Amino acid sequence: MSEYTFFLLHKLLVLSVNILVLAAVSIAMYRASLFPDSFTPTFFKTLFILLIPTVSLGFIGKRMLGKRRPVLIS
Repeated sequence: MSEYTFFLLHKLLVLSVNILVLAAVSIAMYRASLFPDSFTPTFFKTLFILLIPTVSLGFIGKRMLGKRRPVLIS
């Protein structure tokens, strides 16, 4: 894998994880707005349930990219 391809895949991974985090916050806000009496518990319960797979995906993706990182010869 070339250095450019690695850089591009890394940036795509970061962008996709950021979009997933924003989607998780949006979904949590929407679900919490349906239950105004228990807004905070509903928000945090939904957010943490959605953030666990998102963070796991980012961690696994970063490890997979790290294994394919090109060796720089100077």
